[in-house]
Amino acid sequence: MSGYAVLIRESSNRVYDGDGARLLAAELAAHRPHLRAALTTIERCGPDDPMDLHLTIEGDLDEHDRRLLGNTSGLRLLFRRHGDLLEPVALPVSAEHDSDLITIQRYRGKTNEQFTHLLVNLTVLAASPADDRRLHLLDPVAGRGTTLNRGLVLGFDVAGVEKSGTEVDAYRTFLSNYWKDHRVKHKLHRERIRKGPHAGSQRFSIRLGTGQRIDVAQADTSAVGGVFPGRKFDVIVGDLPYGVQHGARHGEETDRSAARLLETALPEWRRVLRHGGAIGLAWNLRTLPRAEMITSLREHGFDVVDHPRSFEHVVDRSITRDLVVATR
Repeated sequence: MSGYAVLIRESSNRVYDGDGARLLAAELAAHRPHLRAALTTIERCGPDDPMDLHLTIEGDLDEHDRRLLGNTSGLRLLFRRHGDLLEPVALPVSAEHDSDLITIQRYRGKTNEQFTHLLVNLTVLAASPADDRRLHLLDPVAGRGTTLNRGLVLGFDVAGVEKSGTEVDAYRTFLSNYWKDHRVKHKLHRERIRKGPHAGSQRFSIRLGTGQRIDVAQADTSAVGGVFPGRKFDVIVGDLPYGVQHGARHGEETDRSAARLLETALPEWRRVLRHGGAIGLAWNLRTLPRAEMITSLREHGFDVVDHPRSFEHVVDRSITRDLVVATR
């Protein structure tokens, strides 16, 4: 048998682990439709060991294919198949920082790192190239920065908005300690927002010796344009909170539904997304059907990308997660 065999990267989340190979196949189908990837099972040596789930890729891979595979979210190792023999294939991997920038943080509610990588990859794929400058990524529901850290590893400038001051504090402390421990030259600037509805809230910025820029503000996501005036972003990537902490205001009340959040926030997100940019969102299907998500994006002027395979997967008994990518 010719072609290639893929060993899937193990996930720290057992539930996600079960869908890892299928999601990687869907990612490959989105990037390179000509790569025919199929799920296969290969028995381990021991008779009592479980079956290992792998991918096989038919045909040959050019240099572009290999660069793509080197940056996919779920690939651990690639082998060229020669009959029953497997030959390891070296893949180019470009990373601005060590991977522990993404994995070292552990806290309740953290988004799975592999899924974050997948969502960022698909969103960047959909965006038309801006120019030769560094890509600018915004996470409008930033939490403690899982998506921002993925953008940093990929070499982007990143910005985030997070309503919780506790989360912003924790993320700033983590980054400051991380750069010091890894001896990365950086400059931290902290300030309070002085004007507008978020007066008194905090924000911070970090400039790295690599030239990268990190900006994070404590604010509601519907006010991102006022927090970063004049800024335009190439990609917006967010995993919508399942409890929806970033609520939409109606008089004195806050509506926590995902649908109402999108109705309030999408116009602002579109304003800060450059023409040709892309937005990638993940959310809980149990609180918002996919058809309603797509309708909401289209009503606010986005063109939804039609992916050839589904990315729907179970997180736990109350959360079934899906993703959608759209362009401006």
